[in-house]
Amino acid sequence: MQISEFFWQVENEPRLRGIDLRAADSPEDDVVVVEDLQSEYKTTFTVPVILENDWSTLLDIALGKKNIAPLYHVTRIVGYYSRIENWNKSKLGELADRRRGNYAVAS
Repeated sequence: MQISEFFWQVENEPRLRGIDLRAADSPEDDVVVVEDLQSEYKTTFTVPVILENDWSTLLDIALGKKNIAPLYHVTRIVGYYSRIENWNKSKLGELADRRRGNYAVAS
């Protein structure tokens, strides 16, 4: 997929919002940050990932339905943004519960 087409798709997808574009020294290191408006889940896409995938795959990644390296998923759980790749199983479970809105304490 071309970068311009990716931007157009994000702008026209009601579930997503483009929130950041970070230019690096090398174009292949440039990244685009997209937010899922329902879950506030943010995904950082690198340019090579955008160029190598079609829109349906990129949409699934942005909505948290599919994971593909080398993406970085970022979330705000305790007041700051953090990458989730190095989180343990419990913290990932907490993130999944928060996405569903399940805040009950299990007995």
